[in-house]
Amino acid sequence: MIEEKIQRIVKEDTGAASDRLQGGWLLLTRVLLAAIPVAGILYAFSVPSYFGYAIWGEQASLAVLGLAMSVTFLLKPARVNTPVLASGRPPLFDIFCAALSFLLCLQTAIRYEWLMSIGFMGMGAEYYLNLVVAAVSIALLIEAVRRLTGPTMAILVLICLVYAAFADKMPGALQGQAPELDFLFSYLHLDASGMLGTPLAVVVSTVIAYVLLGNALFRLGGGQLFMDLPLAAMGRYRGGPAKASVLASSMFGSISGSAVANVATTGIVTIPLMKKSGYKPQQAAGIEAVSSTGGQLLPPIMGAAAFIMAEFLGIPYAQVALAALIPAILFYVAMLVQIHLHAARHGMRPMTAEERPNARLALRRYWPFLIPLLMLFALLFAFRWSPEQAAFASLLATLLAAKIVGEHSVGWRSLLGILEATGRSLLEIATITAAAGLIVGVLSLTGLSFSLGLTIADVAGSMPLLLLFITAITAIVFGMGMPTTALYVLMAALVAPVLVSAGFDPLASHLFVLYFGVLSMITPPVCLAAFAAASLAGAPFMRSGWEAMRFGAIAFLVPFVFIAYPALLLQSDMSSSQWIGTLIAFATAMFGFLMIGAAIEGYLFRHLKTLARLFTAVAGVLLMMPEGGALIIFEGVPTDTIGLIMGCVIIAVTWWQSRQVKSYALGH
Repeated sequence: MIEEKIQRIVKEDTGAASDRLQGGWLLLTRVLLAAIPVAGILYAFSVPSYFGYAIWGEQASLAVLGLAMSVTFLLKPARVNTPVLASGRPPLFDIFCAALSFLLCLQTAIRYEWLMSIGFMGMGAEYYLNLVVAAVSIALLIEAVRRLTGPTMAILVLICLVYAAFADKMPGALQGQAPELDFLFSYLHLDASGMLGTPLAVVVSTVIAYVLLGNALFRLGGGQLFMDLPLAAMGRYRGGPAKASVLASSMFGSISGSAVANVATTGIVTIPLMKKSGYKPQQAAGIEAVSSTGGQLLPPIMGAAAFIMAEFLGIPYAQVALAALIPAILFYVAMLVQIHLHAARHGMRPMTAEERPNARLALRRYWPFLIPLLMLFALLFAFRWSPEQAAFASLLATLLAAKIVGEHSVGWRSLLGILEATGRSLLEIATITAAAGLIVGVLSLTGLSFSLGLTIADVAGSMPLLLLFITAITAIVFGMGMPTTALYVLMAALVAPVLVSAGFDPLASHLFVLYFGVLSMITPPVCLAAFAAASLAGAPFMRSGWEAMRFGAIAFLVPFVFIAYPALLLQSDMSSSQWIGTLIAFATAMFGFLMIGAAIEGYLFRHLKTLARLFTAVAGVLLMMPEGGALIIFEGVPTDTIGLIMGCVIIAVTWWQSRQVKSYALGH
């Protein structure tokens, strides 16, 4: 049953056409899917204003949400194992829900300005009709989220709604204000702090442009370049397919923003190659899962949560992307180190010349697809364009690159295919962010976010490290089965303010909760990225999850490094001494990850015994505590200096021992 579910998720995330519909119904869904990004483009370029119509952001959000919900009911059955109808049409109930969700969102969008003018309280038949519309719209949204992501998110929204009704009767820290039900539903349905809040608004104004850019790159041939170059660069080395998986998945993931879709795209190629070079199926699945998950943290195009973070913090997206650069480098280099040590210990073979793509040929054929990414970097960081302007300019560059390469036609048929694939990618994002808005609205109305934040702060007391551990565990537990974007919104409302009030840097605090939200995708018992990779590798699901956590163990330490030393986030106005301190902190962190990777794998030039592994792990932990950072465990003790000395001694001793063993073997 689990395998069928994961295979379905993989299939749908890669944009495969649904086999439930035929004929006119299939055509209708394809048109509606293409209309989702079109609605976002029309709003981004203020097209209605050229015809004398002023559109509110909430009206555009309602249009996108209505389209996404209606397509969801047509494409996604109420149950996973619902049989395909012989007529090729959806069940009548699904058709009814699709039509109702579209019409309710449409009429609310048309009447939105008038609805806001009468407020959330009132009397008369018109008012109660609006209240019914609000309640039914919220119910349809919850059902759409359940069909797209499973029960976890839907249950959480329902719990929040029930809590809001009885908040004044809850005990202790859970006690809050209980709004009247009519005000609650109207507020959540219409207010900018509810269903139509910041998360959905960011999707409509910005994320759509990046999802469109990513799909254009994939469908017009750029994806082949991102697959061939890593395989050519890393395939000749020991454990090459695994290292190529890391590079390819980082490239794909930075554009796709979906860990499961990334697994399905790159894993089809890299997992068989890893198995062929000697990796066990569950190991290949684990490596691919971690590599794909980290893509959501890699600039320039991160997941939707990064754009929402910029809006929450009131800073440009370019600043968020720049801040995420060094942590992302630490994430992937640490993983490459651990994979290399694992391959060295187990004697993994490199790829043969026949198995490796030709790098020169790949560059000669597909080099134009590097232009859109270079342009995106330049427009975001050098010219300070807005994220959506940079994305649309890079999209035009992608179409030009496809024309130059000439392998894929850039006609109306291909453009419609790109729009359809973009709409399919946006189904989950749009509905999840709207549902996350419901949760944030309840937290705001009842005051629960404030009271829970105080409780967490009281539990941690004056121990910042304990507060960080509580935050990390909370993010991982909440993230089991919950999409990353929704989890970030929840954690940003509940926990991130507590970290800021405890003295941690605001940007570092939000990145901290985002990182652990992303890592929940590889943390058992519910780790969707690992399950998706296991399905492709033919490996046991839970064993693949534990292997993913083992290969990603160092990644769980990265957030503690940058929150301890926020200068690693490359924020502006840094002095020369801060730059030097940042370089030292980066170097010691990299050295620390090498030590911890060696301790995990039990190998550094030679096999390490238990005591040596223990000392190596201690050296790695000490190296990750930079002097002058926000986490001071031992007051006045230069922990990173001690770790540096220990690490150098360990490397020298193990290298000398390995040379002695080789000399003895040659002598005999």
